[in-house]
Amino acid sequence: MRRLKRNIFLVVVVALLLVQLFPILWLLLSSFKPSLALTSAPFSIGTDFTLANYAGVLRDSDIFIYIRNTAIVTFISIALIVILSAGAGFALEIMEIRLNGPISTLFLVGIMIPIQVSLIPLFSMYRDLHLLNSYDALILPQVGFALPLSILIFQNFYRYIPRELIEAAVIDGCNIYQMFFRVLLPLMKNVTLTVASLQFVFIWNDFVFSNTFTNSTQYKTIAVGLQEFIGAFGATDWGQTYAAICISLLPVLLIYLLLNKQMMEGIAAGAVKG
Repeated sequence: MRRLKRNIFLVVVVALLLVQLFPILWLLLSSFKPSLALTSAPFSIGTDFTLANYAGVLRDSDIFIYIRNTAIVTFISIALIVILSAGAGFALEIMEIRLNGPISTLFLVGIMIPIQVSLIPLFSMYRDLHLLNSYDALILPQVGFALPLSILIFQNFYRYIPRELIEAAVIDGCNIYQMFFRVLLPLMKNVTLTVASLQFVFIWNDFVFSNTFTNSTQYKTIAVGLQEFIGAFGATDWGQTYAAICISLLPVLLIYLLLNKQMMEGIAAGAVKG
């Protein structure tokens, strides 16, 4: 009976895995097929694979500009998110500042606010400040909306730091900055990777902010840049579109595969393994 249950469980897991992998595999295979074949028989396997789609994307589109813009926005945003959330979590959990509870509750409320409700006010604000079509218009909202969750993750990390370690650092004469940089910072590897990898996926794939605050090729990110493959009257070069999507997904897949273990450990165990 136990063996039967295990076999059923394995069948269910494999079935779910195939369901998850099928769209990715189909997208990858389609990116190597001619557009005519995709139009006439989109789900056929076929043998007429070609690199022309990738060559066309790299030669005729502005995908390198879009990837550059996405990388700039993503890495600057992640750096600011990690620095600010690590400092805010430290202040709220370790220093136990006044109004600690209400401030923490305010950050929790921030998680529940959908980004869509802020688009019109932010657009008006950025227009008045002449920030539209700039990296600032893309980085600032990413940081602002990522901070509540990131601070919560860092607070959870600090909560499991032994208070004896903090007391020992104080007895040894560490001030607040030495305690943060010399005592806690070396322990933050997992929680930092958790926050960075989680936000990397969200920011790299963001469409809403880039589509709202930019209309210039010079500042468009990859998610918005993919629209250029839709031609007049909705005509689409599906082969190049799928190739461009595969190129845009490659950094996300690499980051996920490389940091998946640390991210899962950080979220599940409070990111305190060191």
